[in-house]
Amino acid sequence: MAQMRILILCTGNSCRSQMAHGFLQSFSSNIEVHSAGTRPAAHVNPLAVEAMMEAGIDISSHTPKNVTEYLGQEWDYVITVCGGANESCPAFTGKVRHRLHIGFEDPSEAIGTPEFIKGEFRRIRNRIKAGFREFYHTNIEKLTVLYFGSFNPFHIGHAAVAKYVASLPWVEELCFVLSPKNPLKESNTLQDAHERWEDLQRVVKKLQKECNANFTASDIEFHLEPPLYTYNTLESLSRQFPNKHFALLMGGDNINILHKWYRGEEILQKYPVLVYPREGVDTEAICNERGAIFIDAPQVDVSSTQIRNMQNAGEDASHLRY
Repeated sequence: MAQMRILILCTGNSCRSQMAHGFLQSFSSNIEVHSAGTRPAAHVNPLAVEAMMEAGIDISSHTPKNVTEYLGQEWDYVITVCGGANESCPAFTGKVRHRLHIGFEDPSEAIGTPEFIKGEFRRIRNRIKAGFREFYHTNIEKLTVLYFGSFNPFHIGHAAVAKYVASLPWVEELCFVLSPKNPLKESNTLQDAHERWEDLQRVVKKLQKECNANFTASDIEFHLEPPLYTYNTLESLSRQFPNKHFALLMGGDNINILHKWYRGEEILQKYPVLVYPREGVDTEAICNERGAIFIDAPQVDVSSTQIRNMQNAGEDASHLRY
């Protein structure tokens, strides 16, 4: 099978298209990625190079190319990345199977202090990473999304998020990963892990009946050496299932404390991180800042702690459990 060929277009091919080029090529060596501009600049913007280097991707050897070099070639995708109404996106008249537009503001237009301008390059870099992650997993390699939790107990809020994520076009499978013990939480309120595992299997069967989506559950952390860190579990699953593309699902409260996790920054670099909203947290802004993918899943005002407290008080919480 021939490699998929993707061309990313902007005007100057010095900033946004180069960052998109770098990210998309980093997702897979099995696709051929090029970028070009209608009026190519003399060199790639040094602040774009610096911002990408901070993200672990070296585009210092890239040079702006003229789109005319590629007009006679066949492409699976041609993607324009120019911004809003103030810009005119370049047209491409070559042989193309799919034309897409994924627009971003131009950080080279930013005005302010050097630190502010660098911050704008980082912000747009993170938005480009998230946007092209979504493109990649929608059109090329779908994701197995891992929903970690103690599920103590599983409730209607968990179910609402899981149903929403599993329905996304770029998600192939949603897998609940049961945590016998969370290293950041107290364990004295945890129901027996094996009882929670049995209940989670019941939940998966119920979700499969209700939704046209692929739900699974994993007890991998029952078989790993403690301490149980998400990074280690992700790496173990990646070794066991090398043909799957794993992503991590978390709430807006957790993306805020990811730096406290064991190798949390490496998780963000190596795996797509999907983040759903939490009350009182500007989740979308944090995702843009950190390079995570914001998903606007429904918020249900319920927690496992609330259910446990109601049960301990002799109150009926069955309407909150799933």
